[in-house]
Amino acid sequence: MIVTATIPRFALLVALLAARRPVDACIALGPQPGDTQLVGQCTPTATQAGVTPGLRVGEALARCPQLELVVPDPGAAEHAAEEVTERLEGIGAAVQPGDPGIWTFTTSGLERLYGGLGGVLRNVKAALPVGADGRIGAAPTPFAALQASLEAPSRTPLVITRDEVADFLAPLPADRLPLDVKELIELANLGLATVGQVAELPRTAVLDRLGLAGLRAWHCARGDDDESLRPRRPPDPLQAAFHFPEAVGALPALEAAAKLLLTELASAARARGRALRSLNIRAWLEGGGSWTRTLTLREATAQIDRLATATLPSLAEVSGPVETLVIRADASGTLAGHQLAVIEPGAVERTRRARDAIRQVRSVQGDDAVLRLVELEPWSQLPERRWALVPYDVSTSQDPSV
Repeated sequence: MIVTATIPRFALLVALLAARRPVDACIALGPQPGDTQLVGQCTPTATQAGVTPGLRVGEALARCPQLELVVPDPGAAEHAAEEVTERLEGIGAAVQPGDPGIWTFTTSGLERLYGGLGGVLRNVKAALPVGADGRIGAAPTPFAALQASLEAPSRTPLVITRDEVADFLAPLPADRLPLDVKELIELANLGLATVGQVAELPRTAVLDRLGLAGLRAWHCARGDDDESLRPRRPPDPLQAAFHFPEAVGALPALEAAAKLLLTELASAARARGRALRSLNIRAWLEGGGSWTRTLTLREATAQIDRLATATLPSLAEVSGPVETLVIRADASGTLAGHQLAVIEPGAVERTRRARDAIRQVRSVQGDDAVLRLVELEPWSQLPERRWALVPYDVSTSQDPSV
């Protein structure tokens, strides 16, 4: 079975907690500084007043004059989501994190550990924050498990068996299917309003009108999506923070602080014999709110220059003066292949490496990619007559250091 746990309006709940505002008030997430003036997630009271995510702020206030806007805090939301993920991993679940507020894993191995599916679901319920309106669904496929969690009563798991999947999915709205807006509009134009109607379409017709994405949604609608989960590898976290005496908005100051933090993280990783695989940069902004970016490195490393190259360009996107800069790193990578040599390679080895590098460059860019300066007429006063550029010769008789 696949289990999905969801916390509705997760980002809004985190922002309300930070602002100390009640969940039953007429409140919506406001835009980040510098972003388009649109409202985000809304409380049920705001929804009843006609406010929906994606409305312009002016229109939302016109519909509901008493509407309050809270500043979104993506950094705090990501931190809260990480805490829930760690709790679920603590019961032995191999978790595939989804959008903020969604966690999915398979019960393989856990049912035997906890005496069946019921025991697993009790432990999942205990791992979710109290008072957060957590929902739990279990089904044979990932899509059905997600929909079960969305339909489940608060803190009461909804279990859908294999025989019940088709009947459970059929009445759900078609916009629950994993399709882009354009493809959902196509379904609406065809008069397909429910998941069951999509499931009844011929496979060839779906592939012809909606392509591979539509075919995947068709399998989801029929309850036979068999995509395997991709659980994350539990990180080995490191964290460093820099608190500015006064809020800073200048990019050079942010870059200097980031370099200090990266140096600290890289040194800590090397002390463990590890390398950094990903970086999460958080900037706590003046007046509330935060900015965050997650960077996955192409190759695990503990080299400062490579970490700085990956990190510093993103700081230009910070949307306001920063009070605190925090970098959290996953130090679960290995330094294999990047160890320093005890003995410097000799001239023969350096020559061999240089020739190999030249051959690789030429194979991609052509012979003229690597040239050599040759003196033709030493007595000439004209540079173009005295010197000439010729293709570099990588024969064994030539020293590539020249």
